[in-house]
Order: sequence, then structure tokens, then C-alpha cells
Amino acid sequence: DKYGGNCHMVPNHGLIVHGLLHGNDDFQRALKIVNTSGWDTDCNSGNLGCLLGIQLGLDGIEAGPDFRGPVSDICYLPSADAGGGISDAVRESDRIIRMGRAMAGEETPQHKPRFHFSHPGAVQGFTGHQCHVANREAPDGRRCLAIHFDPVHGGAPRATTGTFLDSLDTARYFEGRGYALMASPMLSPGQTVAAEVELGRAEEAVEVALCVRAFDGEDKLVTLRAPSESLQPGQRAELSWQVPALDGHPIAAVGVEVTSAPSGGVLHLYGMDWSGAPDVTLRRVPGSMWHRAWVNGVDQYAPRYPESFRLVHNQGTGLLLHGCRDWTDYRMQADVTPHLAKRAGIAVRVQGMRRYYALVVAAGNRLQLVRELEGTTVLAEADFDWQLGGKLDLSLAVDGNRIVGTAGDATLEAEDNALSAGGVALVIDEGRTATQEVRVSPA
Repeated sequence: DKYGGNCHMVPNHGLIVHGLLHGNDDFQRALKIVNTSGWDTDCNSGNLGCLLGIQLGLDGIEAGPDFRGPVSDICYLPSADAGGGISDAVRESDRIIRMGRAMAGEETPQHKPRFHFSHPGAVQGFTGHQCHVANREAPDGRRCLAIHFDPVHGGAPRATTGTFLDSLDTARYFEGRGYALMASPMLSPGQTVAAEVELGRAEEAVEVALCVRAFDGEDKLVTLRAPSESLQPGQRAELSWQVPALDGHPIAAVGVEVTSAPSGGVLHLYGMDWSGAPDVTLRRVPGSMWHRAWVNGVDQYAPRYPESFRLVHNQGTGLLLHGCRDWTDYRMQADVTPHLAKRAGIAVRVQGMRRYYALVVAAGNRLQLVRELEGTTVLAEADFDWQLGGKLDLSLAVDGNRIVGTAGDATLEAEDNALSAGGVALVIDEGRTATQEVRVSPA
């Protein structure tokens, strides 16, 4: 009963078929069968659950124990798409729908906020602190996240959703299992958060504020909040706040807080999103979550070296990635010190290990502006005298289809529209490189 290879696919597949045949179109019964049959219960349950979800819909999933509530729609998607590591079922469903319609030549749905709560039961990762959250239909017929709170005496009710790893314990848990949860924060300082809220049932006016939860130098979460705004019962408001600098510490969660409420009530959150370029300096700071905010695509990367970022890669091109797909026009600056490297540099609009624009120094005393997309294309290059072990100050800016890279007094320019958005990365090609500080700012 044993099969070679890294994964026993034949019995796994057999158990999924077994659950489908004997589950009698019952979500809970089918999962019970596959969960108690051994082998790879995690992926078998996930695959069977997907098939039954398509077949039975939400009604089938909800016809029994509460599977949705404890998960709160949260999805962990560790990959080289750094800012996509923390997501939720609604965002991923919306993305798949857009992709499918685009491939079919159909009109894509109208843009919705990142968190819009229009699907029944969906909370998109939001959880309540000293309050209760639920997906509800508001009086105007729109769906929203209903935040039920009691009178505020001391601690403030707060509803937040994750933008990064939620704790050092979570990071260590996954690292200990051999499945590191690599992710980059979805939200960064300099970006502007916006939310549509309405005060529903309440006896008196309340004060509300946008907020973020960020790590400090001891890897503990602290709350930062925008100035509070007053809401009367039945009043709707658009909240907006530019996230302040956090000294390089990552943001773990974003949400809304009821800062003052003489009586209890319900706050309706109709949507939340953010926009704009980040304005952040990334370097070694106290604590350990700062280095976990980078996705490791190199052979060796660890925070134990003197430099903030020392990268070693033995074959081909490696990247250390940070940032999100919604970054469009911005500038990246970094010091780069190559050691025995074929190429080294910085990259912008990074969408994975093989999708980016980069400014690199290369063998033969060359400075190159390259596009990595279905192969490497040199967009511009020039002679450039650089030395192994010598520090280089590199800058790479993107604005629309214009790309400008500088290294010292040398400047390379190009126009290209293949990649319109993405994060940043440090680049190393077969060797070692070191960087002390990375700066990302509006173009």
C-alpha cells in the first residue's frame, strides 16, 4: 500500500473519490469520511471541500457545524507575490472572477473596495475586540459588516482585519512546521486608508477612528489611530487617513475603532480600501518581525549578519521581495555592495521571481536596466565602473510607462508598459550582496 515519490497521490485521490461517493451530498459527512481515513488529511479535506462547495454552495457548507466562523474567510497564500500572502476568500474569488471574464472577453465587474462585504456571511478576516462583528443587510439593502458594541468604559471596541502575520508566535509556528508563512504587509506607511461607515442603532452620538495595529521593537502589537470623528445616529461618513511612519516596523492589521460611546449601538462598515504609494524606510530595527516582512527567494538570508540584508545565491537569479501588486508609481533607493557576484541591484514593479524591472550592475563593468518577463530583456545599458566590495547607491523610479535608473552619476532611461504595478526587491545573481537600507517613496 505504499507509493514512491514525495506525495502518495494515488491513495489521496482515492480518498477524495471515496468521500464524494459515500458522502451522500452532505458536506459534513463527506469531510468526516476523508478526515478520518488518514493519509494527507489537510490537502484531501481542502480538495474535497472545494468540490463540494462548488456542488452544494454556501447552504451546503452551513448545514451543520460552523466551519466559516472560526476561519473568518482568511487565506494564507505564501508565494513570490509578496503582498498577496495574507488574503481572504472574497478577494480571491473576486480575482478569479475578473480573470475568467477577461479571458472570455466579457466585461469585468465594476471596481469594488478591497473589503466590501457584499457576499452573505463574508467578514473578510475582520474580528472584533470588545465587540461582535457579523455580515448583515443594512436598512438600505446593502450588505455591510455590522460592528455591535457596548458603552465604552476604558478599552475601545475595535474591528480589524489582518494585513500581515498577526504575531511572532504565528510566524514561529509555521517556521517550526517547515512551511514558513512568507508574506509582506499589504498596507504600508504613506498609503491612505479610506472607509465608508454609518452609525446605525444607537441612542447617542459616538466617535470613531481608523486604526492600524503595528509591531514594536519587542514584537508586540501597538495601536495607532487617526483623529476621531463624531457620528450621529443614522449618519454616514467617509473616513480617510494617511498612515504615519512606523520606523520600519510592519503593519499587522487595519480597521476601525469606536473611541467614545456613551451607549451601545451598531456601526455599519460598508467598505474599506487604501491607495497611493508607500513612504517607508526598511532596515534593521529592534525586534524580529521587520525581517519577516520580506519574502525570501535566495539561498541564504538571515538577520544575524552586520548588514540589514545580506543575500547569498548560488545559481541563477535570486530575489528578496517586499511590497504589493497595488504599488504603481514610486521610487526605490538602496545601497548595494556586491561581493563576488555576476549581477546585483534593485527591482521595482515586482510580481514574482520572473516578473520585474531591475537596475543591475553586471560583469564587464556594465550598468543595465532590464525587464524580466518571459526572459530577460535589456531596455538600456551603459559602461559603468564598479568594484566588488564597493558600495553603490542605486535608485529606480517608475511613473506610468517611464523607467529611470541611476547609479552615482550614471542614468539610464526607458519606456515600457509590460508591467504596470508591483513591489520591490533586492537582486543577486550567483554571489553575495549586502544592503543596509531600502527606501520606497512616491515617484
